[in-house]
Amino acid sequence: MPHENLLRDWHRLCTEIGERRAGTSAERQAATAIAEGWLAAGLSNVRLETFPCTCMTVLQAAVHAPAGPGAWRSVAAVPLVGTPPTPGSKAIEGDLIWLEMPESAHRLRARSLRGKILALFGPLPTDPATHQRLLQAEPAAVIHIDERLPFAWVKNDGLYPYWVYRYGARPTLTVPYLDAWRWRQMGITRLRVQVTARATRAESQNVIGEIIGRDPLLAAINLTAHHDTQCNNVGADDNGSGVVALLALGRAFAASRRRPLRTVRFISFGTEEQLSVGSAAYVQKHQPTPRDTALVVNFDSIASPLGHFIMWVAGATALSQFATTRLRARGVDVVPRHEVSPFFDHFPFNRAGIPSLTFMRENFPGGRWQHHSAHDQLEHVSPSELQRLLDATAPLITTLANARTLPFPAGLPSAQKAVAQKLARDLLGF
Repeated sequence: MPHENLLRDWHRLCTEIGERRAGTSAERQAATAIAEGWLAAGLSNVRLETFPCTCMTVLQAAVHAPAGPGAWRSVAAVPLVGTPPTPGSKAIEGDLIWLEMPESAHRLRARSLRGKILALFGPLPTDPATHQRLLQAEPAAVIHIDERLPFAWVKNDGLYPYWVYRYGARPTLTVPYLDAWRWRQMGITRLRVQVTARATRAESQNVIGEIIGRDPLLAAINLTAHHDTQCNNVGADDNGSGVVALLALGRAFAASRRRPLRTVRFISFGTEEQLSVGSAAYVQKHQPTPRDTALVVNFDSIASPLGHFIMWVAGATALSQFATTRLRARGVDVVPRHEVSPFFDHFPFNRAGIPSLTFMRENFPGGRWQHHSAHDQLEHVSPSELQRLLDATAPLITTLANARTLPFPAGLPSAQKAVAQKLARDLLGF
């Protein structure tokens, strides 16, 4: 799997196609390119499966802070995907109220923020009850300051689609961390905020291809990634790197002289950046179970030049031990995280009781410094690090695909399955 192929695939996704926002023609171009790559490699049953999604056709924000008597200073701002606009998409002005989360969530009371602009430092609500209390406080707008990204640029992100559908949302946007820092330091007490957001129903797609196993009765191994991006960036790492990995692995398995014992299924999902909508659509359509799908191996943001390889494990301890040992033998040390995470494409499979390994390369506490920003470009990914992970994971996947009996129990441990079911109810509405 030479670097030239990796770079060619990356260039096609990030330079020729560019931003791949869910439901756009660019997202479909990426899906088509992936299908063409797998067909050229010789995979079987290559197809696109479409599903409905929300496409943000207009998404703009403007924020102004006081800069002296009668003067206002413009601050970079980006609305969150799924946000409603400010009334009439017009600017509103209000008192600025600060809230540190999650420790100050108890201060959210009915109508306590009516007409105010809330600056929320820390994570947005991660449970439905707190989200509903935020809505009941009735802020005119919410400005999210992400504590993980203390930089001078703004990031892009989104609201949970199910929550927006079921509970509603307030106009929500982000600003650069350092601008919020200056507001607090200078004692800024009022802001002007304008959010313009328009969404339409559109069509996204999952791309599927297979290497058919010699024994069709054995449960398959699914290799997955996602080809869409957040707004306003080309997603070289998130998740061009995962797509490039799937294309490389597809070529490698197709070129093997002997088919694996188990079917190896390759899936690139659309609309991941709206909380794994494509993966959930696939699971809803195909209803996979541990009897037909033994394991999901997911790749998401795996090519930082500097970082730690993280391996999220949903499954038995034996799965984690087996994978860690095999990867270490190939020169890749990973940080295993034994928990069910709802923020990757493996999660809808976990809800169905299917174990998973998800690989990412973390270069900043909690994620990547270029996360969902204009800095997620080709100049900030490493073909060598991606190749190093591929050289370690390909033999691991090959071993599992040729094992009649897998070295870990089927399904999820009962405690993890209960967590997955609760998170699926709370976040996805299953």
